[in-house]
Amino acid sequence: MDFVNTLPYISNPIEEFGDFTFVEWETGIYPKFKGGTKLEEIKFFAQIIQTHGLKKVLDLGVGSGLELSHIQKILKEEGYPLEHVEANEVDDSFITMSQELFSKEGQDIQIHKANWLDLPKATPPYTHNFDFAFLTGNSLTYIGGGTREYTKKAQKSVISKFAHMIDKDGYLFIDSRNYDYIKSLMNLPKQDIFKNFTFDYAIYYHGFQDGIIVFPAYISDTAVVLHYYDKEEKIWSKLDLYPIYQDDMKEVLSEHFEIQDIYYDFGKGTAEKSLFVQYLAKKK
Repeated sequence: MDFVNTLPYISNPIEEFGDFTFVEWETGIYPKFKGGTKLEEIKFFAQIIQTHGLKKVLDLGVGSGLELSHIQKILKEEGYPLEHVEANEVDDSFITMSQELFSKEGQDIQIHKANWLDLPKATPPYTHNFDFAFLTGNSLTYIGGGTREYTKKAQKSVISKFAHMIDKDGYLFIDSRNYDYIKSLMNLPKQDIFKNFTFDYAIYYHGFQDGIIVFPAYISDTAVVLHYYDKEEKIWSKLDLYPIYQDDMKEVLSEHFEIQDIYYDFGKGTAEKSLFVQYLAKKK
């Protein structure tokens, strides 16, 4: 039987896309795959900020800047004043993309370049803490490796760095892919992976399974390799990710935060099957 979790797929495309050209994910796939933001997603963040009276917002992994730009824009349109809107990023490609967007939109959003493990040290330096920080798009699971316990320890260290930048009673919003669901697919034949890894509503990634196919080409308890196939451009790329399961995320957050709410695809999915799991946690 043709199982998906085979080693050759870690670094090579699956047979159907064997003639596709490999490109960097950040520049070759992400800008098209990310697409535009949806109003209901941005209103979700705006409501959290307004409901809790939050004024100092930090995007911990700004990427292309779309979410942060639109959050600031909609809050301004609704007459809700923010004191600080800032961002953190380590990848130069993303820093350039987001700077260009903020400049185009006339937004004064400072981007601090820093590796998460070096926080709060950054260039330029941070001068204050925040009462709302968010990290979306599955970004935490770029950190890890080796055993499940090592990954949990590494991600816990990152969360600790985030906690030091958030005021007491401030909030951290963070998500991950639903790795519990992905793990349930690991021994299925390839065609069944395609069938089951399809969602009617793809949070954040609006080109999902349409212009760009996303496929978990390698699944184990400690690693997931996602392939991205752009059928129109005939290019592909991949991400190596270190899963954090829902019970592990609760444990990782518990040292510095109390979880207030858990969402599955912003409430549209379920714990059993969703693309993402989102956590809203309050600083102790």
